Amino acid sequence: MSNSATHPVLEGFDPFSQEFLSDPVPIIKRAQQTQPVFYHEPLRMWVVTKYDDICRAARDWETFSSKATGFVPPPADLKDKIPDDFVADHFISQDPPQHTADRSAVARQFLPRELQKQEGNIRDIANMLIDGFIDKGSCDFMQDFCYPLSLNVIMGLIGVPKERQEDYRIWTEDFFSVLTPKNKDAVTKPMSEEERRERWTRLAEGQKFFEDFVADRAKCPMGDLTSQMLQVKDASGNQSMPTHSIVRKIHELVAAGNDTTANLMGLMLIHMAENPQQDAEIRANPDLLAKVVEETLRLRGTSPGLFRLTTKDVELGGTMIPKDSLVWLLFIGGGVDETHFPNSEVWDIHRPNADKHLAFGHGRHSCLGNPLARLEARVAFEELLKRMPDIRVTPGQKVEYLPVMTVTTINHLQAEWTPPAKR
Repeated sequence: MSNSATHPVLEGFDPFSQEFLSDPVPIIKRAQQTQPVFYHEPLRMWVVTKYDDICRAARDWETFSSKATGFVPPPADLKDKIPDDFVADHFISQDPPQHTADRSAVARQFLPRELQKQEGNIRDIANMLIDGFIDKGSCDFMQDFCYPLSLNVIMGLIGVPKERQEDYRIWTEDFFSVLTPKNKDAVTKPMSEEERRERWTRLAEGQKFFEDFVADRAKCPMGDLTSQMLQVKDASGNQSMPTHSIVRKIHELVAAGNDTTANLMGLMLIHMAENPQQDAEIRANPDLLAKVVEETLRLRGTSPGLFRLTTKDVELGGTMIPKDSLVWLLFIGGGVDETHFPNSEVWDIHRPNADKHLAFGHGRHSCLGNPLARLEARVAFEELLKRMPDIRVTPGQKVEYLPVMTVTTINHLQAEWTPPAKR
């Protein structure tokens, strides 16, 4: 740790580096031991790494506002196709009372008792996908299983047409790629003009598609989440959530619902491969898979952190953060805080408090879909281990992570197993 003229900084910290993206634990621990709250000059933001500090900030929405996420601006000729509030209407960018009202409009569908109805559907989708590659003995685990599974589940829940499945996946990557910390003083994400145009051209197409889809559901309601959002009324009997806001919520739910859970499953397989003794124990007793889910989330949460903007000067972790500062609450830091998780760098499926992690956030913005993610990952692995008992990460490959701060994203992960005909 060293100091700039005015703010404490952490040498070597780069959230876009493959070193950090592939294994953030060493530098997070260094921060926690030397400067748990520090300033990152390139992005003009403060980074919070300790469990209790993160929770305090996440609870205090009046001081740490969620209106902190922006986006790489679209090319001028596409601006009329992208709403000015493209990000402001998403859950991650809202404060009460709007966040409270919008969240309540969708919350019932994500209650554990409601989601348990999805278990049979998840098993069916998992087995349909497995049928497509089980005889080959190898696959791209992310592209052939994780992403299609999680996307099919969230598509069914929201009700969007399945024939646009490939587009949803591309739009999801585009969505997370253009998201950036809301900071008027710094360019927070390098992006070529060509990439910017390609991504926003596709997002404009997606915007129009979701607008048309919601309009269709307004005329012909079904038993899906979109129809439910359209039918929720406020105290005056009017539609509780404006239609334009529902369009944005659907885009956000499709993106978050298929990306985060898919990457959780990829990380589970990676950690099993890196821990042979526990791997053998899990295969002998699949009831341990719920613990595998929690411990993987603790050590490598699929949403590294969320941004906040301070509304006043505030002291956090012994450091004074000025008003109007961008703050990154590093939720994955909470999972490796020794105060709460001794020997936290060790993946231990028998850790008694693993489920106390912050992988789904904390407070008002804790992830709505966390029961679905937990159910989906557990059930998917039950089917995988049942049908391919020796499925494993293909040795020797280098796993690359996308340079994104909002989601831990693996595009490709090769896996292999013994085909049924050769057992």
